Amino acid sequence: MINQYKINEFGEIIIEDYFFKQVNGSGVQILPFQRKYWKIFLLNVITIGIYGLVVGFAMAKETNITCVGDGKTTNGFWKVIGLSIITLGIYAVVWYVQWLNRESAFLKSKNKQGSFNGRSFLLMLLLVAISSVVPLLPIVFNFIILYLVVNQHNNVNTAYNEMNNFIEKI
Repeated sequence: MINQYKINEFGEIIIEDYFFKQVNGSGVQILPFQRKYWKIFLLNVITIGIYGLVVGFAMAKETNITCVGDGKTTNGFWKVIGLSIITLGIYAVVWYVQWLNRESAFLKSKNKQGSFNGRSFLLMLLLVAISSVVPLLPIVFNFIILYLVVNQHNNVNTAYNEMNNFIEKI
């Protein structure tokens, strides 16, 4: 089934208009499992945060597909943006904690690596806040958070793809 998809030189799956078409439903479909954290970071900086939002919400949609069995739903773009504005950003933190806990529980249920849960995320945010007195240190911590989030999400999608026989088990 993987032959129906094009894979670029970075090993990423290329699907036409991926962000808006590929994860519309909750049916069985191959999900990207080799996103590059450094690429997301650079494109996020270049686009002043827009790319990060698009990728983040695409990953949240994928979580709704991979974790469908847990009976929960990871909220979408407009609800998160709206509630984050109303709560002055607090809801965004709550959303990340819930999302990461959901992915961590999925990986644990599949006996896979990846335990960057909500508690770990909050600890990293605390380090970002404390380190704000040292120039460039918050950027380093944000880069580490991005690495951990993307790595865990890649593991979730890999486990899902393996369950559905889209890729060989490693």
